[in-house]
Amino acid sequence: MSEDRAQPERARRRLVQGEKLRGAEKVARIPVKVIPTVELPRKPDWIRVRMPVSPEVARIRDVLRRHRLASVCEEAACPNLGECFSHVTATVMIIAEICTRRCPFCDV
Repeated sequence: MSEDRAQPERARRRLVQGEKLRGAEKVARIPVKVIPTVELPRKPDWIRVRMPVSPEVARIRDVLRRHRLASVCEEAACPNLGECFSHVTATVMIIAEICTRRCPFCDV
């Protein structure tokens, strides 16, 4: 199998400025591929974060959408989003959905 076929379709096509890549697409262009030697065990249920569906979370999301704001919490796929939104807290990105920092741990 050629290396070109292993990459997702979006990874093979040309990048478009401002287009968001997530998950496998985000790391598909990295030349060093990690091949796991053992299968990782599932994480225990107590360590998994479940998204709270409280009225405050829905209200904060509605406010962000209504004012066309992008929050770091949502764009970075932060697992603590529900906790912050429940406390009526959100970090807003001032340049829309684009971040200029490109931190490797962040999903923005």
